[in-house]
Amino acid sequence: MVGVPGRSKGCSTCRRRKKGCDKKRPVCTQCSSAGLECGGYERETIFLNHTQGTEAKAIPVVYQKGNQGRSEDVTAGVTDIVLPNGLAQTAYIEKYISIFLAKYLPAGRCLTTNRLRSSGDWIEIAHRLHTSDKATQLSLLSLGLFAAGESQYAIQSYCFALRKLQTTLSVPRRAQDNSTLATCHILSLYEVFHGAEDNVLLQGSRWRSHLNGLVAVIEARSPDAYQSGVSHQLFTEGRYSLLVAAIKDRHRFPLNTPEWRTIPWEKEPKSLMDKIYDIMADLSEILADTDEMRRCDDPVQKTNLHGEVLRACWCLNENLQSWLTDVGPLTDFYDSNGVLNDPAGPSDMLLAHMTIVYWAVCVILYSTLISLHDPPLSEIPINIDPLPYLQGLAKALPYFWSPNAGLCGSNLAAWPWGICLHAAYATPQRYSREITLLEQFAWQQNGAIAVVRFLDSLQRTSAEPEMAKLDGRPGSK
Repeated sequence: MVGVPGRSKGCSTCRRRKKGCDKKRPVCTQCSSAGLECGGYERETIFLNHTQGTEAKAIPVVYQKGNQGRSEDVTAGVTDIVLPNGLAQTAYIEKYISIFLAKYLPAGRCLTTNRLRSSGDWIEIAHRLHTSDKATQLSLLSLGLFAAGESQYAIQSYCFALRKLQTTLSVPRRAQDNSTLATCHILSLYEVFHGAEDNVLLQGSRWRSHLNGLVAVIEARSPDAYQSGVSHQLFTEGRYSLLVAAIKDRHRFPLNTPEWRTIPWEKEPKSLMDKIYDIMADLSEILADTDEMRRCDDPVQKTNLHGEVLRACWCLNENLQSWLTDVGPLTDFYDSNGVLNDPAGPSDMLLAHMTIVYWAVCVILYSTLISLHDPPLSEIPINIDPLPYLQGLAKALPYFWSPNAGLCGSNLAAWPWGICLHAAYATPQRYSREITLLEQFAWQQNGAIAVVRFLDSLQRTSAEPEMAKLDGRPGSK
């Protein structure tokens, strides 16, 4: 039991009845007039539920009457009824995780199995696993606490999740559990939305650290361990964030070997989402090869590398067009009257995600082709012009922050938005209008600021020190 500082010093009976107390001793006037027993002036207590001897003891469970929203009001309406520890903690955790899921999932529902994606949404898988793994539970709880405005407790829960994960990773058998994969997913998502709370400059590097952990956990098992069930779903879903990091850093995707590209799908065919992720993996190879070619000092070898990179670019373009034929019509983000559509459900969100990923890949691929062209182009051929894809993505951004998109929408749109800004800033004289559209959205949409901070931190962590310290718009550029 913990005393509550700053609360009313009236008698306990008046506080319970919410009546003004004149604090007369030994019996106050209110109780005397009402013929009630005066409860005295001991300080009110609240009950904190914790599991003895575990890190979870620092996360309080406050039992209240009514629905209290903000953390500063957390002691209002406190009752002296204490639930059994296990039941109370379960109710507390489920309450806050449910708050997060309601805010995250598009239209309040999980991304379902269909031809676009052969697996269920990873966040729903993590929710199923959290009851059997403390690290998964605490990491999900941290997101729920943030969603409810309890940032102090959310950070505590995040720190405890990290400790639990470290303990798990020290045991090789447990390190290969599906719940460990799920925890790495959740912690990286935490950094996207809340990593700037204590240090925005460290946000990007911590996000990368979680993804490095995710790769290590995946590679601790062989590819055939991911052929079916939850393991397959977490593996296929996990590739997206890892691919984003590889393309952002212009590094080769670590899981792009023939074994990792084929064996996990021997029992389940690749979905259209899996195939666009394969294209992203090939794009990471092209970017790494391009940089290697540019660093080469031998003229003959450089010419050979230049030719190889060009051939790889055109081959990837053919794969992109083949994929586009298979997927059919992409998302039309506006109706015939120019009014923004709202995602009706999870399938809409999946197709919208694939649409902007396709556009982002086109922007990177065609920008690379233009930069490799020899002699330099005076006019850009229409078949490799990034402009239509930049324009399409800039206009599509509001869709991912619409009411039915949930936080899932902004998470899926973060990388395509960032990569298009990056490409547009590289040649501002060519894309001035698109830069304006991409920038304006950040300030017109309140919910976009968290993603802007994440993208900003991600860029600063890979910039030169003098550039990383620039503030405002020049710093972002």
